[in-house]
Amino acid sequence: MANNNSAHAQRVRLLRALQHGPVDTVHAYSRLDILHVPRRVFELRQDGHQIVTSWVWRTTGQGERHRVGLYSLDIAQAEAGSC
Repeated sequence: MANNNSAHAQRVRLLRALQHGPVDTVHAYSRLDILHVPRRVFELRQDGHQIVTSWVWRTTGQGERHRVGLYSLDIAQAEAGSC
């Protein structure tokens, strides 16, 4: 599925990565091949996933610093909602 760049495939890749820990925009763009990370996060939230955004500074492969989103699953809120 890594070669599939449909929005659905991108959401699947992002959700799988989030299940292993926080994912920042630079990582999602460069390693998960997701070009518009905030949109995929928005869509996952619409599907009911509790995703928290915080802000961090990251340096790109070109050496530029950027303030980017760091996304993580809110496990406590998701578990509370399933009761």
